[in-house]
Amino acid sequence: MVDVPLLEGLRVLRPEEHAADPGHTSHISSMTRTLRRHTQSMPLDHYRETNRAHWDSRTPIHYGSDEYGVSRFISDLQHLSGVVTYDKVKLGDVIGKTLLHLQCHIGTDTISWARLGATVTGTDLSEKSIEAATRLSEDCGTPARFIVSELYDTPAVVGEKFDIVYTGVGAICWIPDIQGWAEVVSSFLEPGGTFYMREGHPMMWALDWLDNDELRVKFAYFETKEPEAEEEHETYAGVGVVESPLNYGWNHGIGETLDALIRAGLRIDRVEEYDECEWQGLPMMIQEEDGLWRLPEGRERLPLMWSVLATKV
Repeated sequence: MVDVPLLEGLRVLRPEEHAADPGHTSHISSMTRTLRRHTQSMPLDHYRETNRAHWDSRTPIHYGSDEYGVSRFISDLQHLSGVVTYDKVKLGDVIGKTLLHLQCHIGTDTISWARLGATVTGTDLSEKSIEAATRLSEDCGTPARFIVSELYDTPAVVGEKFDIVYTGVGAICWIPDIQGWAEVVSSFLEPGGTFYMREGHPMMWALDWLDNDELRVKFAYFETKEPEAEEEHETYAGVGVVESPLNYGWNHGIGETLDALIRAGLRIDRVEEYDECEWQGLPMMIQEEDGLWRLPEGRERLPLMWSVLATKV
């Protein structure tokens, strides 16, 4: 368990200071000690304001949890997150490449990519998450840049291109418009640039995640205008009470997600589905020796995660 006061020693840059930055490669070491804050160019709606408060309140619990392993990142300079340990095989060599991690939360996956040789930038809606990520980068000695930004506003905040855009697990369920998301992804890539995402399967998201007896469809598979509301007083990692429990989520079907990427100018290179999950997405799932969660029997009945690798054309 780690107990670190997140904001001590961090200076918040004004938006005009961020805009004046000609690039981050030469400044990367100083940025591990700097919290970059952005004032939104457009006000957030109620849904995303609520989600930001929700993730702000999750952050201190996650930062001290065994699941995120902050202490292991600090004590072992070779340590990688389980997510990136899995994804590095799919994405391939990142040495010498610039990588943008959208919706990075507290930065454990972002820092893992940096340890594999990438020059990394992580962005997230939650200021508390970015504070935590910046502190972790400093304390574990792995250079990384972290910026507070709502996802759809990110192109106005981060004015550069990257070799790779990456999205980790459990991310796009928090955004309302998958086409707008795909356009954000595309905007950060030059032709030939790579996008990779591994995510919870929309079929799993559509099931009643409280039913321990049956795989029963309860929620929308396709994107809807109005989100599903939920109150979570506990979180999936660590022990503690989430002070802002209300949150909103949207599902996005595989077809509409792939079509959005194609419309945004990406070529789909590989799509995979998996019978395993990074977290206990359904109550009947069991955790096996590799740390992943699966259905106890009949695994062929349900895909639990999926991934897409794409290239900007």
